[in-house]
Amino acid sequence: MSQSADAILITGATDGIGRALAQHYHRLGKRLILIGRRPQAELDRDLFGPATYCSADLTQVDAPDIIARFLQEQEVERLDLLIHNAAVGYYGTLQDQPEASIHAVVAVNLRTPIALTHRLLPYVIATQGTIVFISSVAAVLPTPEYAVYGATKAALESFAYNLRPELRGQATIQVIAPGATRTAMHAKSGAPLDRLGWARFPAADLVAAQIVTAIQRGKPFSMLGSANRLARFGGRHGAWLVDRLMGRRFQ
Repeated sequence: MSQSADAILITGATDGIGRALAQHYHRLGKRLILIGRRPQAELDRDLFGPATYCSADLTQVDAPDIIARFLQEQEVERLDLLIHNAAVGYYGTLQDQPEASIHAVVAVNLRTPIALTHRLLPYVIATQGTIVFISSVAAVLPTPEYAVYGATKAALESFAYNLRPELRGQATIQVIAPGATRTAMHAKSGAPLDRLGWARFPAADLVAAQIVTAIQRGKPFSMLGSANRLARFGGRHGAWLVDRLMGRRFQ
């Protein structure tokens, strides 16, 4: 793929929404830089080849260095689109959550997106490109048994909101918040899938298509799904009521 093609970097690209986004942009002939933790040998080589896939553990502080080195090795000098999609969660009370899990959730969902944005800003500014932060409706709702996850998404949105005026005229900053999606993240977090109604969640392909449309529209913030927009409105403007209802449900 020539450097003249739009270059798109996607974290968390080996599964769920990230993989669906990668497949979409691959079909469009974009130059992809796909980030994931799984070994390349386990992945589809048509999509995750030596020139497109960088294996990096986003819980580790050296992940941005590994990714930047990969870009240099592949002679990628600019990024038109940087999508911070990777996320992990933990289901359970804070009291029961292992300390290592807390560190991992904070690292993948918040620390590394900030550090990677800092490291790759020159690549995005070179094209006056776009940085997309994938958030969640959980950023503004009480999330008992998902407390650390919800907190990281709220902080990620705050980072994006503060970054936007800093980069005005140099890069576009977007926050896109899908609701619950039928991906493997819930099972990995230890959540009870039947109780959550996981089978009724929209598929990753559908949500990825909505994200692509939101990116094309270029709005600073997009909440996907009418029910999710209503829930977010309630979380923003009726926090006292939502907090009471969620507290009763949790009890």
